[in-house]
Amino acid sequence: MLFNGGSVKEPVRCAVIGIGTMGKKYAAMIGGGEIDGLSLAAVCCRSDANAAWARANLPESVKICRGEDALYEEEDLFDAAIIVTPHKQHPAMAIRALNAGKHVLCDKPAGVTAGDAEAISQAAASSGKIYGMMCHQRTYPQHVKVKELLDDGVIGKVRRACLENSESFRTHFYHRSSNWRSSWTGEGGGMLINQGYHLMDFWQDLFGLPETLYADIPFGKYNDFDVDDEATLVMDYPGRMTGTFIMSTGEGVPTERLDIIGTKGRILMDASTVSVTRFYTDIEEYAREAQVTSTQELSETTETYEFEGFDSAYQIMLQNFADAVLTGAALIAPGEDGSKTLSLVNAAYLSAWQGRKVALPVDMDVYNKLLQEKIEAEKKS
Repeated sequence: MLFNGGSVKEPVRCAVIGIGTMGKKYAAMIGGGEIDGLSLAAVCCRSDANAAWARANLPESVKICRGEDALYEEEDLFDAAIIVTPHKQHPAMAIRALNAGKHVLCDKPAGVTAGDAEAISQAAASSGKIYGMMCHQRTYPQHVKVKELLDDGVIGKVRRACLENSESFRTHFYHRSSNWRSSWTGEGGGMLINQGYHLMDFWQDLFGLPETLYADIPFGKYNDFDVDDEATLVMDYPGRMTGTFIMSTGEGVPTERLDIIGTKGRILMDASTVSVTRFYTDIEEYAREAQVTSTQELSETTETYEFEGFDSAYQIMLQNFADAVLTGAALIAPGEDGSKTLSLVNAAYLSAWQGRKVALPVDMDVYNKLLQEKIEAEKKS
């Protein structure tokens, strides 16, 4: 139980909807008493195997419901829903929970389109309940440090950023592990809407949404499917800031690198290391006034921060959700951010489909029409 102003707050009674890999993790954490202010009241699962896992691994007091309707027959048992199902199901499940007066923590992404995500946000606003996203990479110490440096203006005005990531290698076995994976029909996309979602969330949390985006996506480059396993995005921001986002799930050598160039220095994140270089003068002022041909008179300092052994991201996110419900603490990943990240994903796919630069936000009617065409073509292939 949490204490606030001397009063004891009863724990938030949670129902975990979806007992797959991540649902089991969350249920075990909450059921094992690892999160102050959360208790596990129920789990919702369809398969006999997952129900058997729940009986064997969770407290006897936890109600095991074999489907969403069965869960809501017991809706007085729980105050909050943690949604951990395939993401096409997220919008309807989240809206149902919010309309029933439940707080919601939704696994990423909020749906397939920014329109899906916005519908959940509207339901949350109407309900007055807490709605958060499970964007756990926002808690990674190196990510926190980069955001802190940017927010503090350490490198001045950001002029260019480049992210390159190939650490999420996936095998053919992975892509075949569930019938909904890696397809327009099941996921509404591939790498960008799945593994790439966390990186795109990190990107938009740092820089916001661009004005325009161009995507070069060689669909099915490493796999025999119609969706993406590699992408290169080029983004234009107000003030002529430019961004490049490169990702692959087909390369065997892992790279995780973010390079941010500003007028007063540079931030370089390489895996768990963050280096910040500070100029003693603004580089654009130096370029105008220096009486030399290059950087001969430009002075700088560099600091390096190392972050190792971090493994508590999910605990932090669950604790933050409990604190938001019980004490009004700010969410690390507010639900409304789900539509921002999906706006980037949708813009990337639309640009690649049309072979042109697109403006954000994209027209959802156009996007939904083209997505449906991809789904129909995939079914025929």
